[in-house]
Amino acid sequence: MSHCNSRANRIAGFAGLFERSTILFYRLQPVLVFIVVAIVGMLTATASWYTIDQANRLAFVGIAEDAVQRVGDRIENHMLLLKSVEAHFQATGEVPSVEAFRVFVSHLQKTEQFNGVQGLGFARYVQTGSQSDLAISAELDRNYGLPRPTWPETAEAFRTPIVMLEPATDVNRRALGFDMYSEPTRRAAILAALSEQRLRASGTVELVQEDSQDPQAGFLMYTPFFDANTDLPLGFVYAPFRIPNLFQSALNRPPMLPVHVTAWDGEPTDASLIYETEGNPSRRMDAAPASVMSIEVAGRTWTVEIRPSEDYRPPVDQTRTIMLAIAGFLLAAALAASSRAQQRIIEVSEALRLHSERALTDREFLLQEMKHRIKNMIARVLAMSRQTARSAGSLDDFTQSFSARLQAMAASQDLLARTAWKSADLKMLLAQELRQLFGDDLDESSLKGPSIELNEVAAQAFGLAFHELATNALKYGSALSDDGKLDIWWRIERGQGKREALVFSWQERSSTPLDEQKSNALARKGGFGTKLLDATIRVELGGSITIVPDEYGIDVTINVPFERVKASHRHS
Repeated sequence: MSHCNSRANRIAGFAGLFERSTILFYRLQPVLVFIVVAIVGMLTATASWYTIDQANRLAFVGIAEDAVQRVGDRIENHMLLLKSVEAHFQATGEVPSVEAFRVFVSHLQKTEQFNGVQGLGFARYVQTGSQSDLAISAELDRNYGLPRPTWPETAEAFRTPIVMLEPATDVNRRALGFDMYSEPTRRAAILAALSEQRLRASGTVELVQEDSQDPQAGFLMYTPFFDANTDLPLGFVYAPFRIPNLFQSALNRPPMLPVHVTAWDGEPTDASLIYETEGNPSRRMDAAPASVMSIEVAGRTWTVEIRPSEDYRPPVDQTRTIMLAIAGFLLAAALAASSRAQQRIIEVSEALRLHSERALTDREFLLQEMKHRIKNMIARVLAMSRQTARSAGSLDDFTQSFSARLQAMAASQDLLARTAWKSADLKMLLAQELRQLFGDDLDESSLKGPSIELNEVAAQAFGLAFHELATNALKYGSALSDDGKLDIWWRIERGQGKREALVFSWQERSSTPLDEQKSNALARKGGFGTKLLDATIRVELGGSITIVPDEYGIDVTINVPFERVKASHRHS
């Protein structure tokens, strides 16, 4: 048996859990619909964003590769210039005259690939000494009319003074006679070119042609030239470059590329920065990330970072992705609202059904109460007529007394009807009912208790309770005898938890024993009067009613929480 009960309890528990889960799911259905549809919309928008972003990234990678290719091509063209000069030297077998060199360079200047080069020149490779200094000074005098000594002073064993540099502009003439071997960065490139016998580039330097007010980063490329008979180095064909000019000549040609370029000589550090485009890179949310590439420059590696510039516009706009996300949210909100509307229709229909059922139940209850009240009214009238007849000395006395009691009963009903039982003084409400028993003989001083103003619910409940108690007294209780006594009192008591309670006591006593069936009439369960008392006191007021029948009467005690019965303000 216990096993069966345990199994039944588990089944009941599972059923309750399933029911609660179903209710919770029903309540959360609009929210779940919104979340699911919004997530699907966001995933779709995210996929669209990712696809477009990848396409835009690939497109920008192509732009970045084009930019780096332009710079690389420009450097390659400059290297070809130097190699062409080297080939010219090798073709003659000796260092050409400055006039022949000038003619050769002037032909090269007519090509676009010359842009970005400061010039093309030749530097002698000689041992340090006074004889070599005199020879260099004489050569500069022959070539340019500048009997300039080699400069600066040096402690190195060799010198590489510039003896030819074309075109012979003012800034290039400023560099004639400069010993490039005396500067460490240039010397490292010269030695590399000499040892490897091929074109080599220097690190970043400040060119001697630069104006000290606005210096720019530069570098040089060297290729050695050897004597055809002795294979001894005669010097170096070289070219100086301004790095900003090189990048600008490479990038600023149609079609213009919307890129922001940053370049370093070697690894990206503040010290190795050699070029950065003016302006700021794009701050658009859909801008492609930076592309980092490298360029080989005659034995050195430049690191180039390509970012979208402020002029950059992605090939595919992400607007449709944003619109797709907005549409997803709107669709989610619309479906959630539709789901909620369907729920409201169902809830309203269910509320109407329950209201109809309650209305039918209330109608049935009112009919039963009306029948009960009519029966009670007839019983009260009959009981009052019998009681009045016993004490009347004549027909006139009977008529006068009976009429007074009927008027009292009518006044009580009128009071309740006029106030709709919204509020009432407990003693006044009780006195109205008792006048139907005692007429003008009622002594209100026998009603003991403080002044309490009842709220709407309590007024209705106590009005019905007094009505039932008074009717029971007329039909079965102490009012049947002439010397019957009625003791009524009420007070406010403080119970557990310091909560106040209204205690009302109704005690009927007759001088002669009552019929047992009549004395137990109110205490019997199942009667409508008993049900009505129980409903008004226990259900509506959250209190309790105790009925104790006695051979000579009945004791009724009503106990209700005072906070449930008092009006919004209290008279003490």
